Amino acid sequence: MYKEMSLMSDYFDDKGVQEEDFIKIIPSYGKKKKVKIRRKVIDLYSTDLEHRHSALSGSMLLPSQKNETFHIQIKQEEVRGRNNSPKKRYFIIVLQGCPIKLNGNYVFSAYLERKDMVEIGFNQLYFTAKETKTISEVDDHEILAEKSILNSKLPILIEGETGTGKTRLARKIHEKSFREGRFVHLNVSAFSQNLLESELFGHVKGAFTGALNDKLGGIREAQRGTLFLDEIDSLPLDIQTKLLLFLDDYRVRPVGSGIEYQVDLRIIFSSGQKLSQLVKRGSMRKDFYFRMSSGEVIGLKPLREDPIKIRQFCHSFENEKSIRFSKELIEFYESLPWPGNFRQLKGHLERKIIHSKNTMFRFDTLDEELLSQDSEIFSFTEDEDDLTLKEFKAKYATQIYFKYKNNYQLAATKLGISVRSLRNMVNTTNQ
Repeated sequence: MYKEMSLMSDYFDDKGVQEEDFIKIIPSYGKKKKVKIRRKVIDLYSTDLEHRHSALSGSMLLPSQKNETFHIQIKQEEVRGRNNSPKKRYFIIVLQGCPIKLNGNYVFSAYLERKDMVEIGFNQLYFTAKETKTISEVDDHEILAEKSILNSKLPILIEGETGTGKTRLARKIHEKSFREGRFVHLNVSAFSQNLLESELFGHVKGAFTGALNDKLGGIREAQRGTLFLDEIDSLPLDIQTKLLLFLDDYRVRPVGSGIEYQVDLRIIFSSGQKLSQLVKRGSMRKDFYFRMSSGEVIGLKPLREDPIKIRQFCHSFENEKSIRFSKELIEFYESLPWPGNFRQLKGHLERKIIHSKNTMFRFDTLDEELLSQDSEIFSFTEDEDDLTLKEFKAKYATQIYFKYKNNYQLAATKLGISVRSLRNMVNTTNQ
């Protein structure tokens, strides 16, 4: 058995539990806790054995039911793979009591992988990597390392489809800058034209019907901070003119007031579409566009153009939620266009958690719904209208393959092609 397991250890190079990893313990009752793995041997005992083992170093007690007795050991072993190189692996074994559940399957012993879930009686143990912080879609953006830009007053324009993380990136830029004031978020599309001017520039009491009190407005609220103007592509032309005048000297006059106020702030704009196209259509002033883009312009790619981000997001989601994805499911997600991008992907995964009965996620009916959802999967996007017929056929064949749960024979029959042809198409799409 150990010879076979040592050969299997090659598979765990990147997945095996290591020292400094964590065990998240959810006991059947009592407080949850997170323990860093620092020892080569960890003994887990049922509470009824407390009087015999509580003094032993490296031992842990887990709540047990009446007449339930167990002794489980997690230990580090050195094994040799196919190339005869020594490797250290953590191994779990039942020394006393009933078998344990590993990812839903009963076992007496097994090598441990990161993201494994072990059930000992009614206790749950989750094994996670050293760094379990969820990596956001924009947390690693290169601009966050550019201190000269972060600490300047240059305007920043972020362009990207819905759900690509524009708001999160704007907030991250503010948090990493020297700005001491607030982060003020105004969604331009959320206000009527009459209210928008007041929301931006403020007003004085009595300036118009309903102005019962003075209002600072977003610009003055962001004093010494950051004003984030979301969906700036919805800004009416006359407000564009007034905002352009403000950007010349950063002096603001509230509606109905004769007094101007000097303001120190950084403005970040965001748009769900390319503003240069709005300029061509005449719905955005050219000088206003040039003023916004005079600083830094950041383009956030949609998921369909960067499928590696899908895999990264899924892996960070696994660490955060202590669940696991099958290899085939992640490949399926990488093949989808995700018109709602990260927001849609995260919402779908949260829904799977609610409906799932175990911690191993595989292709199911919820995933099948994605194939026909709003017919997005079969429509050409603006960036995909130059697909060749061969590429489109391969993309479509891959969707059918996943729809039939990775069954080449069924999918090939549905498509009316050979299994060999289908394999070639799927391999081409996943390259």
